[in-house]
Amino acid sequence: MRKTLSILLLLLAGGIAHSQNGCEKAIKQARSDFRKSRYYFHSEELLPVENTYLYVLGKYYKINWRFIDPSKYYDCYDSTMNGLLKQKYGNHYLDRARAIADSLEKLPNWKRDAYYPAGKDELFKYIEEKLATISIGNIEYSGTAFMQLDISSLGKVAKVEIFRGFSKCIDEKIIKAIKGMPLWEPAYLYGKPTRQIWTVPLIIDGGKIAPANKHHSQF
Repeated sequence: MRKTLSILLLLLAGGIAHSQNGCEKAIKQARSDFRKSRYYFHSEELLPVENTYLYVLGKYYKINWRFIDPSKYYDCYDSTMNGLLKQKYGNHYLDRARAIADSLEKLPNWKRDAYYPAGKDELFKYIEEKLATISIGNIEYSGTAFMQLDISSLGKVAKVEIFRGFSKCIDEKIIKAIKGMPLWEPAYLYGKPTRQIWTVPLIIDGGKIAPANKHHSQF
């Protein structure tokens, strides 16, 4: 019994020492990174990648966010880095970053999806009318194909692709019919127009190709 207890105590002491050594290494690394003006924070990927708060930390405070599995090492690293950054930027720099992010989020073209100027109903009407001109012959098909519209930063449908398509011939006809679509209002990210992909599921219904579900098409 005593021998078993001694082994357990040794293992526990070794674990504590290992944890302390890991934390010491993290603190040393954080201080080294800070001296080199390399600022990092870490967390699990719980926030969307396109996040205004993280954008502000990078833009205004040169802080990069890295997504990792949680560990004591990164807890020690981030705590040390935060203390050093408070000395550099002031104790309330994170509150200021949040306030800046909140104000940017209120701008009309800060972050938004691309959209068809005439509205979603007119968009699907346009698609249905264009696809109605396509002859599908005797094709038998069950399932859903997907049409991807690549909307450029200028609002142009720059590319049309079909995934899990009907047939090579019909897919090519769909692409040709849709390519001349009128301009969209482009997506915006962080105040700048940007490219965005829009996906429309397609089915064969009553001998014609049509959007599978107008309400579930998505970016």
